Amino acid sequence: MAQFIWLFPILFVFHDFEEIIGCKLFVTKNGAAITQRFPKTAFIFNKFSTESFALAVAEELVLLLIICGLTFTGIRAFNLLWLGSFIAFTLHLVVHIGQAIVIRKYIPALATSILLLPVSVWIAIDCIRTIDGSVVEIVAYSLAAAIAVGANLFLAHWLARKFNEWQEGKMRN
Repeated sequence: MAQFIWLFPILFVFHDFEEIIGCKLFVTKNGAAITQRFPKTAFIFNKFSTESFALAVAEELVLLLIICGLTFTGIRAFNLLWLGSFIAFTLHLVVHIGQAIVIRKYIPALATSILLLPVSVWIAIDCIRTIDGSVVEIVAYSLAAAIAVGANLFLAHWLARKFNEWQEGKMRN
């Protein structure tokens, strides 16, 4: 597992760069139609600038780097937290592929999701085989990580919204 610890943030950044680069154009072109078709998704299409979206991704990256750093302490719980977080990331890739299938369009994140999914599944399986943890513990940490990622998404969106408001205020002055 140790050989994969710092690969995780690299995979995360590679994937999120695609989202950062393509999100603004995608939302501009498709946000209204998708919101009309799926009204409960409207919160996703807040008008964030590329910079504010990048700030949200940076906040998530900082948390990921902390998790990776803590994993080097050798404390078993941090190994399980890292693995749970990696499994949550892998499931996140599946969600993006599912989103593209449902809306029948390319979404920013699809290409890297397709590219990274096989590698991520392989890494997750290899780590599950080598980690000192039961299936119940691995599932529990994966669920906890997925819930934490979901909760943090609200914080990241809040930060992006506040930064966007600040940025717009600066441009008006």
